[in-house]
Amino acid sequence: MRLLVLLLFSFSISTLYAQPFLMISGKIADADTGKPLAYAHVGIPEKGIGTTTGEDGSFTLKIPEQYAQSTLSVSFIGYATYERPLSALQSPASIRIKAVPTSLQEVIVMDEGAVEDIIRRAVRRIPDNYPDYPSSVTGFYRESRTNAGQQYLYMAEGVLDIYKTSYRNAKEGQVGLIQGRKVILSAEEVEQHSGFSSGHMAAHRFDIVKNREDFIDEKYFPDYQYRVESITVYEGKPVYVIGFDKVEGGKGRMKGALYIDTLSYAFLRAQFEILPEGLKRTDDYPLYAGNWKANRYTVNYRKLEDKWYFSNALREGVYRDGGVYSNEITVTEIQEGRGAPVPYMERLERGDEFLEITGDYDEDFWRNYNTTTLGTALQQTVVQIRNQEKAREVFDSTFITRLQTRRDSVLRAQSAGSELLGKVTPHMEKADGFKWRFQTSLGLGAHFLETQAADMKLAYLESPDGPSILEHSGSLDSRNFEPTYHLDFNLFFRPHFFIRGGWSYDLYNSIYRERSLGLGAQLSLSKGRPFFLRAAAQHSNLRYARLLGAASNEYGKFKADGKKINSDKVNMYYGSRTHNLKLSMEMALELNPGLELFVRGSYWLPFARQQHLYLRERRQLFPKKARIPLAEEVLVERNGEAFDERITENQAFSVAVGLVFK
Repeated sequence: MRLLVLLLFSFSISTLYAQPFLMISGKIADADTGKPLAYAHVGIPEKGIGTTTGEDGSFTLKIPEQYAQSTLSVSFIGYATYERPLSALQSPASIRIKAVPTSLQEVIVMDEGAVEDIIRRAVRRIPDNYPDYPSSVTGFYRESRTNAGQQYLYMAEGVLDIYKTSYRNAKEGQVGLIQGRKVILSAEEVEQHSGFSSGHMAAHRFDIVKNREDFIDEKYFPDYQYRVESITVYEGKPVYVIGFDKVEGGKGRMKGALYIDTLSYAFLRAQFEILPEGLKRTDDYPLYAGNWKANRYTVNYRKLEDKWYFSNALREGVYRDGGVYSNEITVTEIQEGRGAPVPYMERLERGDEFLEITGDYDEDFWRNYNTTTLGTALQQTVVQIRNQEKAREVFDSTFITRLQTRRDSVLRAQSAGSELLGKVTPHMEKADGFKWRFQTSLGLGAHFLETQAADMKLAYLESPDGPSILEHSGSLDSRNFEPTYHLDFNLFFRPHFFIRGGWSYDLYNSIYRERSLGLGAQLSLSKGRPFFLRAAAQHSNLRYARLLGAASNEYGKFKADGKKINSDKVNMYYGSRTHNLKLSMEMALELNPGLELFVRGSYWLPFARQQHLYLRERRQLFPKKARIPLAEEVLVERNGEAFDERITENQAFSVAVGLVFK
């Protein structure tokens, strides 16, 4: 069976020759030793097209036919650059490149201060050496996980549409998935050991020049010791090899080497690992943090015209048990001119798990996209692609369904439906693959509670026939609405249904307190940027009272609503407590994957009410509040007549605008 699948895999590669591009494959090795050179760059530099060699030095490069007269270039730090016209190459090609001896001249005369000055100059030259405008590139990403026995549990890979912001801009760029596939060998182990998010952001995460990692940040220089280890070459130009390590007692958390061009002072490469002290950090984004035994990175840059671009990176995280989680990213094409953001609906979120959003293996998968070759162990993994059925027992189909809307997705629209909703391990999530989601929203609004102007008198009596404890007369101005602010939450228990709870308060000069709880439903109105229509029905408990004024307390200490009131001045309010059916309708436009703008309208249908006199102490550090139902001890008059009704209309509506945080 393994042989059959291997033959199918080989046949899928051979079918690529029929595509409208040239394909050159082969191996790169050291000319003297014959040792394969891993991660050498192979491509056509002036066209921004290229790939890197695999662990065994092998490569496959697909070249559009219009570039058939171009020259193939192979470059590797420390080696002479190989160049040969494509027309002079036969595939598979065996290419050997010669190592250039390193030089120690200049090294012995450099003290640590002079070495630091090299790094300072390189940092100052970043705006000149790297794009000062956004760029769009195509990249190939691969991640994999092994267990303690170094057996692969899974491999996921994809072609990415990458938007990188200017090197003058600290903002992280965007990523979209063009194609993706995965191979699962042990669904049960993957369920226990997967869960890594934002790996697909590797072109941004591992760009140490863009992120100014601390070993090239001048304020951390006292924590590191720098030394020039040698002078090597890259594409015929001399390059400093600068080693760095933590100063004893310092706060440095990495060690490694930097490669800096001696002429342009561009960073060409960085190799580094996180020291044991640094591995203790729990949050180290954009680098990985967590309970690792080791965490190693290699990052390379390459030149196109007069600018250096992020080229490729490899990150290997070693677990305490010896298992390895690796991330590999290679830029395979740099597009000319100013880059364009990834279309909104095609962007992957930072919190996405790449393993969940990649599709099944396809025999003719990569078409005309360049990728990086698989190592020997991974080739054996890919041979077992029929085990892909196990993946459906583990991974969230919601992400796969969402991916159908993105261009060139492996999953076709007609495959939507039950075939994507495979069996799910019960303790992971709900049977349909849906995960509970939580949203919060903050908003400002106006509740149109109309009150008429009136002369009113409020009195709180010692007894029905006794003297007044508090008394105040005054005029209520007419008012058409109350300005309010809102805090709500939506808990989605199904893809389109949620539980909504909320709290609302007034902004000034009234008592307005609302608590609500109920159910709602959501409908998407757009196939582009998400635009939602949401409706909700809730039980609302609303307290609303108008301030009449401050009464002088000449009575002294007294009890109201079980509380002892002793302030000289007490605010007196009149209003109602109502139970309502609150019906809401809102529209929400997604601004980015974690934020929405909403507009909401609500209508109240009261079904129970009770009027109250409200008291609130003034000039107290912790003022006491009392709510007293209308009874014989409470006297209320309106325009000279006894009054025990609501001061607002029986029905009212409100509007609110705000933000939803997801």
